[in-house]
Amino acid sequence: MRFENVKDFVQKHRALLVALVFALLVALAPALEAWMFIGEDWRGIPQAYGDEFLYYAQAHAVAEGHWGFGNPYLLEHAGDMPLVIFGGTWLSSLPLLFHIPLMTSATLDYILWGIIFVVLFYWLLRELRAPKWLSAAGALFAFIQTCGLIFRMSSRQTVYPFFLLFYIVLARFLKNPNKANTFFLGLAAGATFWVFSYLWQTVVITLGLLALYALLRRQWPLLRATLIASSIGGGIGLPTLLYTLWISHTNPAFWESIARFGLVATHLPEAEVIYSGGWIGAALALLGILYWRIEALRRDVYFRSIGFFIVLGGLGLWIMQGSNLITGQLLETSVHMRPFIGTWLVWAGIGAALPVWRHRAEITKGMRLLCIAGFAVLMFGASNFMYTHLKGFLFDIAPAFWKTQQLYAAPYAWLNAHESQPVVVWGSPNDFSTEELPIFTRHFVLYAGPTIFHLVSNAEIRERYLVASYFNNPTVQDLKDDIGTYLGRQDVYHHAKTIERGIKICRIVYFWDKNKDCGIPPTSAELMGEKFFNDLERQFQTDIKPNIQAYLQKYHVSYILKDIVLDPQYHPEKLGAVRVYSDGRFELYRLKD
Repeated sequence: MRFENVKDFVQKHRALLVALVFALLVALAPALEAWMFIGEDWRGIPQAYGDEFLYYAQAHAVAEGHWGFGNPYLLEHAGDMPLVIFGGTWLSSLPLLFHIPLMTSATLDYILWGIIFVVLFYWLLRELRAPKWLSAAGALFAFIQTCGLIFRMSSRQTVYPFFLLFYIVLARFLKNPNKANTFFLGLAAGATFWVFSYLWQTVVITLGLLALYALLRRQWPLLRATLIASSIGGGIGLPTLLYTLWISHTNPAFWESIARFGLVATHLPEAEVIYSGGWIGAALALLGILYWRIEALRRDVYFRSIGFFIVLGGLGLWIMQGSNLITGQLLETSVHMRPFIGTWLVWAGIGAALPVWRHRAEITKGMRLLCIAGFAVLMFGASNFMYTHLKGFLFDIAPAFWKTQQLYAAPYAWLNAHESQPVVVWGSPNDFSTEELPIFTRHFVLYAGPTIFHLVSNAEIRERYLVASYFNNPTVQDLKDDIGTYLGRQDVYHHAKTIERGIKICRIVYFWDKNKDCGIPPTSAELMGEKFFNDLERQFQTDIKPNIQAYLQKYHVSYILKDIVLDPQYHPEKLGAVRVYSDGRFELYRLKD
């Protein structure tokens, strides 16, 4: 009987199971690449593809007992509260809490959340009445399209399931806004507040559009159900909003930290609103043409319902992507919305194609060709998103660097073996070995670049950077060249790019007037001004350099980590430090108490 039950289950869900098998193979790709390109040099350090180590550090901090993961790099801030509530970090840290090694934990997370992604995407397509095998193929395509993001522990890995779950419940709600679906829509909406700020804002906009539609069409039951679901979701998410309100008013470093994430006051949207958001426009335009030109689709209740769902979801994403046009506040919104748009494009294309296929016999030859061309364009767009998120696995591989990463394991192991309590290690702020040290040890660093993404004041960030740059003896030009290590993305990139966008728009508007002075795009260093860099150099030369011992005591530095190849200018012995470890590539020096 049990065998028959299993056989029936497999028979019933074989399309989904096939998709999951292929997804599993994709999820094993990083482990396969480690075996192929690192091989016997493997020492337990996962190879780097991008910025996933930021999230490794946060998950490791949770596993070490710092539930707020306030700052996984700085000892003095290890117990601080986080800049924003990001529940995905807690979810991703679960394997680490059971003392599973990081590479194994990352692989397990990737497989688990990958499976959840495929199942939910399959479920969503089934809600749109797609056949099982098409739903399975669409889910697998979407997973491959986004696998580079799902690979990153926390971040989109744990965000995508909540993203998909909201739209699944929304689809069910639109078909039947009864009490149960209203309640579950509220739960799904509320959960998004705890995992990703860009997601909950998208949900709020989407439900707002739905409420506005119901109001204009005087569909009072739909309006009432939408408002009830919104209230439930708002109640669930309220603590996260109250936390943000509290931390922003009690911690003076909050707005400085948010600015380092890239906050810029501008009503000019980024070009990404066109580059990726334009695909929403293309899909909605195709829907409009289909409705306008094909009478059979206008009569089809199924087409109208699925079309409304696609339009509602697409507009919610697109409005959120360009929301700074209204709010005047840009926080890398366009870039962070891009992955959601790529995923939406997959189910929008499949959903729109289903009723067209169903009525194919009633469509003229010319319109058939138009439909084929239109859906081919959407498929190209979805494939473009796939290339962007896959290239890290396929084209940006760096075997030499991955093998160098394995060399970090030895000094890390020595530190763990000889220091049972957390200590502070001073390494070069430009070395990856410094960034990774807090991930693979219980210890902290004097300074590392990712510190800028946590709740710390600008003054402390810059002071720590200068102290950590003692052996580099930075000049004004050095400080200009290295702004990405100690300044946030507002100053390094977005402020200058915002001005440049305004200049480009000016040139487009006044293309006919060659004498119109629209200005010259400034560099980020120019915007900071010479005085800023001169003051930093003066601070280093007149304060930090002659008082280096006092600053090392201030930040509780116990060890100096030297990469013999990258940091030959490091001479810790001149500070009275004693070499306690050497392996031919790395040296560790113990500072006197």
